[in-house]
Amino acid sequence: MTRALLPITVVLASLLLSVSGNSLLGTLLSVRMAIEGFDRELIGPVLAFHSIGFVLGTMFCPPIVRRVGHIRSFAAFAAIACIAALMHPLIVTTISWALLRGVTGFCVAGLMMVMESWINDRTSNDLRGSIMAFYMGTQYLGQGGGQFLLGFGDPDTTILFIISAALVAASLVPLALTRSRAPELEYHEPMGLRRLLRISPVGIVGALVAGTVMSAFMAVGPVFAHEAGYGVRDISVFMGVTVLMGMAMQAPVGFLAARLNRRTLVLMISTIALALVAPLLMFAADSFSALLISSSLFIGFVGSIYPLSVALTNDQLDPHHVVNASATLLLALGAGTIIGPIGASIAMAAFPEEGLFLFLGAALSVMVIFALVRAVSVGAGKVRRRSRYMPGAPAPTTQVILEMDPSNPDFHPHVITPEHERRRGPDRRQGHAPGGRRRTDAWDSNE
Repeated sequence: MTRALLPITVVLASLLLSVSGNSLLGTLLSVRMAIEGFDRELIGPVLAFHSIGFVLGTMFCPPIVRRVGHIRSFAAFAAIACIAALMHPLIVTTISWALLRGVTGFCVAGLMMVMESWINDRTSNDLRGSIMAFYMGTQYLGQGGGQFLLGFGDPDTTILFIISAALVAASLVPLALTRSRAPELEYHEPMGLRRLLRISPVGIVGALVAGTVMSAFMAVGPVFAHEAGYGVRDISVFMGVTVLMGMAMQAPVGFLAARLNRRTLVLMISTIALALVAPLLMFAADSFSALLISSSLFIGFVGSIYPLSVALTNDQLDPHHVVNASATLLLALGAGTIIGPIGASIAMAAFPEEGLFLFLGAALSVMVIFALVRAVSVGAGKVRRRSRYMPGAPAPTTQVILEMDPSNPDFHPHVITPEHERRRGPDRRQGHAPGGRRRTDAWDSNE
């Protein structure tokens, strides 16, 4: 296992740094907009531009990476993301911050795509489940660590923006110094949404609701905490602990997912999360301990809905459709991350004290009612095979890493072996790309 991790250590280091920087920036902007007196109904839409940019990045970044190479692309995306982070305190307007969030989201999609393709490229078939667990764990640590960094500075100054930019810039160093061969970037066309809705409606709705609730809480939660009178250090602890609790909950939920009916488990998890909205409504504004405990449990359960939705969907698919279906589920998740901050901001503008939690409760009520109706109307549902439950992180991800899912029988690592050479065919042997073009190293590649 140690030998399998060595080739991707530098990539995991870059992943940890970039996710930490982006996580810090997202929470920082929520608090800073509350300090600057942004209208409540505008905070969510501004933050939602990050998700819009990320979704666009998943569509338009692959051609850029193929054209100029992985490390050149990574350097460009990291540089632009750093510039965007540093521009926020210089131009404090609604429109400028929305555009900067969109640019950041686009660049983050490109960064994730490069790192995930590198991990995918270096993973052997028998260890992909373990490698994915390390990947998800690194994402969680980066997301949680970025939240804790909020307490190391004053959001009203530029220091935290500089720290965020520095972390993203530092993520370039490990990858830029690697001597590893550049990976191949493949694209998987998403399965049609209408088709997947017929196959697994609970999976699609679960992905949409999970994205909505998680993004609403992560984007607007710091605003609520600030307006409730909690200090910056309290907010950093509040957000950091909730993210890490989401990571801790993955293990017990995975244990249950291997033994219980997954549609029933989605219903149970969603119902428990909905019930936890009540203590948040009643005590969150008055007691930091109550806020910390209830929000940690809440995010722990909500953070399990998306990976459960993926596992439930995979159960009803032929193995060779797994990656394409997961790409569609990611689009549903992305749509939810756009809806969540906007809906939560509108709810907070209408109900200043309890609006966020009313919105979260409404979104989860949709999930519970829909899953209950499906459970009553169709029973246990069709299960073609019992797929493996894989943890999912609240940080963004792309279609690239989905190829490594243990449920995907078509996964072929790109490590050059005699067997792999035979499978790739004569055009790609000896470093040649299709069409007879000679492959160069990662930095000089102009494919």
